[in-house]
Parts: sequence; C-alpha cells; structure tokens
Amino acid sequence: MKRESKMNGIFLCIIVTTLFLAGCINAYSFRYGPQIKEDIVKMIQPGKTTKEDIIQWFGSSTNIVQKQGADATTPKEGLVDVIDPRLVSPSFDLFSSKHKITEDHRIYVYTSTKSEGTVFYLSFFTKSDGQMFKDSLLVLVNEKTGIAEDYIFIKENK
Repeated sequence: MKRESKMNGIFLCIIVTTLFLAGCINAYSFRYGPQIKEDIVKMIQPGKTTKEDIIQWFGSSTNIVQKQGADATTPKEGLVDVIDPRLVSPSFDLFSSKHKITEDHRIYVYTSTKSEGTVFYLSFFTKSDGQMFKDSLLVLVNEKTGIAEDYIFIKENK
C-alpha cells in the first residue's frame, strides 16, 4: 500500500507540475487592406497612366482626399471618407512642390497593414513579439483629365 500511495503521490505531483508549467505559443498574422505590390507600383507612369488603370491594378482606394473647399464627389468604384480638412492639406503638400494643385485634383490613398508575431503563455507569464508592416500608396489624379499625374509609395516597418 505504501508503495502504491507513494507512486500515486509522484504521479499526482508530475501532473500538477506539468499543468503548472504547460505553455502555449500562438502565432498570428493579420492584414488590413490588399497587398500593394511594388512591381505594379513601378508600372505607374506619371502623366500617362489613367485613373482607370490605377483602379484596375489596386482596386478601390482606402480614401480619396480632395483639396480643402472643393465639392465632394463619390465615384462608383471607390469609397470616399469625409476627412477633417486639417488633415487634407499635408497630403497635397507632398505634391505641391512639383504640381499646381487645383480643385480637380484628388489623392487616391491605398494602405496595406500587416501585423505578425507570436505570443507565448506560460502559467502566469506572457511574452509577445511582433512586427507591423505598412505600405502606403498616394496617387495624385486629375479628375478632369482622368490622368495620374504623380505618386508616392511609402514602405514602413515598425
């Protein structure tokens, strides 16, 4: 009996220790917005590429920014977000050194964010590690001519 009791105690101790130390690793990957492929971005030819080309290559834009005070338009192929006018001007400033911005201009904004990493759980201890990648494509389009006049592509790794 003593030997059986001792074995049960050891077995119980092993189970409790195993449950106490049991950990879990969770890997995650999340994407918001479609991937912006650099090889397609390189196909954009300022002054030649059309708005239709941009929409065909990248889909509906995340936002369409218009110059402060211009009338709002809602194209069928995209979603127009109402943006605080204080946030609109800095976007046009990116292009204004090379282009005369008019009320016909819009900036088609494409963003793609990917977050990936791991989370490790061990009883009362948790450790996480991850990275975020954000790509942004800003395309200056003249709505009157339908031509993409310029673009800016930004890759971020945080």
